[in-house]
Amino acid sequence: MATEPKIFVRSHVARDLLQNAVLFKTDKLVVWEYVSNSLQYVDPGTNPVVRVMLDSKNKRITVSDNGRGMDLGGLRNFFVMHGENVDRKEGRAGRGRFGTGKSAAFGVGSLLRITTARHGKRSKVELTKADIDAMTSEDAIPVKIVEAEVSTLAPNGTKVEIEGVHLKAFDQAGIIKYIERHLAHWPKNTTVFVNNHECEYAEPPVSEEFRFRPEGPLKARLGDIELTIKISKVPLEEDLRGVSIYSQGLWHETTLAGNEGREMAQYIFGEIDVPALEEDQSPIPPFDLSRSMRLNRENALVQAVYAFVGDKVDRARRELVERDKKRKALEDQKRLAREAAEIARVINEDFEEYRRRLLRAKATAKGADDLGKAGPGAGDDSDDLLFGGNVPARKTEDTGAPGSSGGNGDSGGPPRVLNPAVEPGDENDQKLGKPAGGHGPKPRPRGGFDVTFDRLGEDSPRAHYSSEKRLIHVNLDHPQIAAALESSGVDDPVFRRLAYEVAFAEYAIALAQELASRDEYLDPTDPIVDIRDTLNRVARKGARLYAS
Repeated sequence: MATEPKIFVRSHVARDLLQNAVLFKTDKLVVWEYVSNSLQYVDPGTNPVVRVMLDSKNKRITVSDNGRGMDLGGLRNFFVMHGENVDRKEGRAGRGRFGTGKSAAFGVGSLLRITTARHGKRSKVELTKADIDAMTSEDAIPVKIVEAEVSTLAPNGTKVEIEGVHLKAFDQAGIIKYIERHLAHWPKNTTVFVNNHECEYAEPPVSEEFRFRPEGPLKARLGDIELTIKISKVPLEEDLRGVSIYSQGLWHETTLAGNEGREMAQYIFGEIDVPALEEDQSPIPPFDLSRSMRLNRENALVQAVYAFVGDKVDRARRELVERDKKRKALEDQKRLAREAAEIARVINEDFEEYRRRLLRAKATAKGADDLGKAGPGAGDDSDDLLFGGNVPARKTEDTGAPGSSGGNGDSGGPPRVLNPAVEPGDENDQKLGKPAGGHGPKPRPRGGFDVTFDRLGEDSPRAHYSSEKRLIHVNLDHPQIAAALESSGVDDPVFRRLAYEVAFAEYAIALAQELASRDEYLDPTDPIVDIRDTLNRVARKGARLYAS
């Protein structure tokens, strides 16, 4: 009887490995992949310590740890593509699911070297991108064994070296920030160094907490779990906002679940652990292999988690909005608001003059943003105005924007004939303007800076600048400001003068920050000179406030 032909599913290992490496396209993703492994795979009772060395000169990344290390058998398993995670197989939950992390090094480098010690035996192996590229068949890729379980006095641990890094430069600050963000979701006994910097996560100061448990069908679906929502005293950076979703202690995502961009959402963070996610066996899994730190929104259980979290975040957010309205209605807040408006007026006088000076210096520039617009019609903000219309406006230039009087272009030819330049006015101004239109999903604020008095906690700085709204928060809880307010009150010159100094200093730094974000500085000392100059200018303009 003839043997029936057989068909097998096969994989080209080299191609498979390089395709997985594409997921790790930045230095911070690669570094965190190995740092997280070092934090997870430790012997019982060991506090993990990980050291990351970024060697720009030699284009090398090194990650060393005091983890449990690997024997030769463990190394063999490490290099199995999509192999089942040993810890997971033995019932210990972990972030590794299918062992794709081994390919991370080749997202940015050309050589992976692993030196590992376990129980007095040291092994060292190497794999190069050239070895991978040379594979033209479906055969396994040979890994070079440099040392195989030689005797050593070294303690358990692993050192990962990535050489031949092809990036132009290491983003050390970005790597540190990325690690610190992730450390927020790991036990507090972990220590990570990047070069000489110890990465630390500090939880924002909390004013209060809310706790919720699912009921009815949601409880049956999610289990008897608890959602904790915390209210920060200070506005949170975008990547810290939202509820962190865990499953059996492993972090998978942080989300506001539909409340992104809504009023007061920037003060909300929290956590929830949903063990059912780890146990879910749906045809559409709740996780993917990409390390994207996002759950699969097509999964039914994930949708239930989002529904629960989104509803409770919105409830907390609405309560904050209502409280904020009541707070602003208090008489003291009205006085503070008037003071803030006076400070903002002085700041914006300076800002407008500075912007005009910058316009004159960049009269020939095209497409500049609101720190240096090229003139009417060149703006990208939805509230830009042109001359001629029925919108209240006031003139800023009689003959158009800077550069309109010739001499800078056309070889010094005759000046262009332009309408007057105008800016938004109030109800008392003539109706001289018309909208210039705008584009872009999130136009930058054009009206300058705002100032507000907030209670940000006594451990927070005297002031905080929110760049997305150009808003300067003066912290009433700071010991220096709180003492002045308590002893003298809002209307007393002692408190008011201190508030001016704090706001002016924050504005000087904020203006330099705005300019730096637009690559206006060529020399590292430029911001220092600008800050000193701004403080001097605004102090002169604000002299009238001190006199009053």
